[in-house]
Amino acid sequence: MLYGILFAITMLAGLVQGVTGFGSCIVIMLVLPFYFPLAEAAGIAVATTLIMGIVMILRYRANIKVREALLPSLLYIIVSSLAIHFSAFVDQALMKKVFGVFLVLLSEFYLGFAPADSNQKKLPLLAGAVCIILSAACDGLFGIGGPLMVIYFMHRTTDLHEYLGTLQLFFLVNNIYNTGFRFFRGILGPQHLIFIAVGMAGILIGVLIAGKIVEKVRRDVLRKLIYVMIGISGVINLL
Repeated sequence: MLYGILFAITMLAGLVQGVTGFGSCIVIMLVLPFYFPLAEAAGIAVATTLIMGIVMILRYRANIKVREALLPSLLYIIVSSLAIHFSAFVDQALMKKVFGVFLVLLSEFYLGFAPADSNQKKLPLLAGAVCIILSAACDGLFGIGGPLMVIYFMHRTTDLHEYLGTLQLFFLVNNIYNTGFRFFRGILGPQHLIFIAVGMAGILIGVLIAGKIVEKVRRDVLRKLIYVMIGISGVINLL
């Protein structure tokens, strides 16, 4: 039963990220913390997205701004490594409550303050650094580093394909590192490989479907639905 649930939720995750550029780990983490400790759930969620990153990079390779994707990665890797190390030593019940609060605040922020499109001026240096640091910390603790990086890359790219390709290259570089570091720290192990494989299969199908409909879906409506789901999940984790 768990394999079926994992396949379904990762397929939905691939569809969401294929259309919006982010949200796969958010969708997956709506479910996995009910079956795994939070640190393991975050690791599985991130690992399943690796195949999706490769597919999307190949699809948008002509539009990727490599320098824009790689420059923030050094700071991101340092902060996320510290957060992953910390996550292995904290009380999981407490972390689940913190995670719930994080999701509720994230939902409220996006519904109330997130920019609606990518036609924005570049972020100031300090604001960009804050986005990177907070995203990396949330990635290390909860496996969800995308939302603030969406804002960052919306301000650093000029069109949909450039945004999607550059953002996915950034995610792939950092997700490869974070997955390897989680295996190194013992948070993930051989027993998790079957779940990662099932998740990759689901997410691959989802992102392939997204490639067929990405130009037709109203991304503003889909994003708002995602933000509402984030808030509901946060409340559930607080109960």
